[in-house]
Formats: sequence, C-alpha cells, structure tokens
Amino acid sequence: MRVLLDSNVWLAVLTTDGFCRNVWRRARRACTFSASQDVLDEVEEKLRSKFGFSPRHARLMTLFVQRQTETVQVVSTVGICRDPDDNRILAAARDSRCSLLVTGDSDLLILKEFEGISIVTPREFMVSVLTD
Repeated sequence: MRVLLDSNVWLAVLTTDGFCRNVWRRARRACTFSASQDVLDEVEEKLRSKFGFSPRHARLMTLFVQRQTETVQVVSTVGICRDPDDNRILAAARDSRCSLLVTGDSDLLILKEFEGISIVTPREFMVSVLTD
C-alpha cells in the first residue's frame, strides 16, 4: 500500500516517542511511503523554526525521512483548498498514486477523500489499516 504522510505526521515521528512514531514503526513493514520535495522542505524548515534544531541536525533528520520514502515529482496541480500548501499535498498524493494520505491537518481531513485517496488521521490509519 502506498501512503503519503503529511509533514505534520513526519514531525511527530521525528520529535516525540509517541503514537505517530509507533504507527510509523508498524506501518513501515506493510507500506511504501511517498513524499514530495514540498513535504521534505517543510519538515526541515519546521524542525529548525518550531523545534529549534540546528540547520545541520534538521538536514540530517530530513535526509532520514527522504531515505524512508520514495520522492514523487509533483507535476499536477490542485485548486480545491484555500491553503496552497494543502493543494500541493493533494497533488503529491495524486501523483504518487497513494491509497492514503495521513495527516493531522483539519482542512485536509474534512475532505475525507480526494480522487479515491482516503484522507485519515494517524489514529484512523492505525485502526483501519494496521490492526489485523
């Protein structure tokens, strides 16, 4: 199953030893993760600005995410969300042919689905996909 984790989920994976990290640990055996350059750039920027990581440490953490994912070249555009960043996430999910977009962003979650891609929280991802 191909899954795109939004940057907010990656940030939780990288900065706390909590629920999102546990979900990722379980899912990495069963899923192929995709990421766009936008997701990688946002992870690096937020690690520095929000979490106080040094530029070097933020870059190393972003390289870790890049190694865990297949980077998708985003060529399509989406224009349904008020936030252009959310439109780029949807385009990345579309272009990577994901089955799921996992996010904590309420503006994306309210959509529930986009062109056959289910949009779910990490908890919904855990319950619906990883509990077998």
